[in-house]
Amino acid sequence: MKIAIIIIVILAGLLAVAVFYLQQDKNNSNTENTNNNADITSNTQEKTTGAGTVGKNEKLLTDDNFKAEVEDYEGVVLVDFYLSTCPHCQNVAEDVTAVSDELVGKAKVGKMDARAESVTSDKYKIESVPTFIVFKNGKEVERISGEKSKQELINIVNKHL
Repeated sequence: MKIAIIIIVILAGLLAVAVFYLQQDKNNSNTENTNNNADITSNTQEKTTGAGTVGKNEKLLTDDNFKAEVEDYEGVVLVDFYLSTCPHCQNVAEDVTAVSDELVGKAKVGKMDARAESVTSDKYKIESVPTFIVFKNGKEVERISGEKSKQELINIVNKHL
């Protein structure tokens, strides 16, 4: 009888330890989900400042809308592939917005977060940011990488108008 009680106590102890560790894993998972949600929130907030700012004449491009906005578009589109954490992308953000304002009615300007929209970034082999691709009638006609001035970007687009 003593052996049976000892075995029951040991099993109960093991069960308690197992429940404890399962609860720990569940809490860690919830913490990770909370952190992921915080990242999503901060990414959303970043889209309103810095490299992710989208001006009134710019289009925020996603994997879902890229085909309709760029590949199926009849005309010229300048796409800025950026990362919100990239200092070079942040440096050119205002110039890209100024380009979009200056080219209204001539060309479309879009911005795409290269990390968040990885399907399109992979398709176009974006290896560094900022990368600017000029599309004409849905086809890539020119690509440049690195910080470019407003005038450099306008000149590149104007070549394809």
